Amino acid sequence: MINQARLVERFLSLATVDGTSGNEREVAEAVRRCLAEISIAATTDQAGATFGGLSGNLIARVPGSVPAPALLLCAHLDTVLPTSGLKPLTHPDGIISSDGTTILGADDRAGIAIILEILHQLREGGIAHGPLDLVFTVSEEAGMHGAKGLDTARIEADLGLIFDSSAPCGSFVIEAPGAVAFHAVVHGRAAHAAISPQCGIHAIQIAAQAISRLKQGRWGTTGMLNIGTIQGGTAINVIPDRVEIHGETRSPRRDELEAQMAHIREAFEGAATEAGGSVDLNWSPKYEGFSLGADEPIVRAVTLGIAAVGFKPQPLRYPAGSDANILNGRGIACVNLGLGYRNVHSFQEAMPIQCMVDSVTIGLAIIRSLAGQAVTLQGDES
Repeated sequence: MINQARLVERFLSLATVDGTSGNEREVAEAVRRCLAEISIAATTDQAGATFGGLSGNLIARVPGSVPAPALLLCAHLDTVLPTSGLKPLTHPDGIISSDGTTILGADDRAGIAIILEILHQLREGGIAHGPLDLVFTVSEEAGMHGAKGLDTARIEADLGLIFDSSAPCGSFVIEAPGAVAFHAVVHGRAAHAAISPQCGIHAIQIAAQAISRLKQGRWGTTGMLNIGTIQGGTAINVIPDRVEIHGETRSPRRDELEAQMAHIREAFEGAATEAGGSVDLNWSPKYEGFSLGADEPIVRAVTLGIAAVGFKPQPLRYPAGSDANILNGRGIACVNLGLGYRNVHSFQEAMPIQCMVDSVTIGLAIIRSLAGQAVTLQGDES
């Protein structure tokens, strides 16, 4: 039986601890104390130093009771906005929200509370499980900086569960795109727009031509291309000689991402050359994409576990990134589990209590699935 009262109390307690990206020290200490209550010692790595954060990732290890594959359980400590002064409200329909003046922080304090309850259940129920690596990352919302700086030498697992998706319970993300930001500087030639417009090369017009040639919007299932900002020009009577454009392109596969980058380059360089101008393009990789097949061990275990407790397994291809992107790229095959929270990153954020309970049930079932497969294989070998 899931201890719902304890689960809810833990979530409410964590939700009121302020900790935006880069400022997670108090949250990390709160989680460390929670782990200590069940005799799990946690330490922090030096990930914070890689981006100027106040805390590193919180890392702990739970020995296994059976020789099953090691499994990573991961959630992130930070929130997008402050939760200082948060007043959580529990409604008669079983929904938890803030009072509407702050976010709730279910993304991802709910994920942390769910992992903590899973650990309580394993301990109290004597449930067989393999070794568990616990990682609570910092600065996920600001660019997955904690996962990027994670000391993976301290992690044994090469399979993992990320508790950080707003998808319904029973869903799990098996594909998400990698992302590359780009910065284009279009160079033209300034001239007086009234006296000698023929002497100018209009940088904004070049940019407009280039952007009109781009296939913006969705690429494939989870890819995209978008122009986000444009800045240029000095006065309304001057032909602008410089325009800056910032955008982003995404795809789960490296070859597709490179094709999209080539498309961007062709559009900008072509438009600039035709008008007699030039363009400088700079690329900033943000994170890698991943795509896991149905035969991957973690996908099989998740599918079996979810089905075993009466939910319909729903593998998802999701268009946004998470710590799963970074950890998959670092050799830990991870899926991101749907927790069912709603309206994340807004003052209307809400967390159904039943979804937290269901997420604990699903997490335990996946752990049992991995342990059960290991026990079966061991029996076959003997």
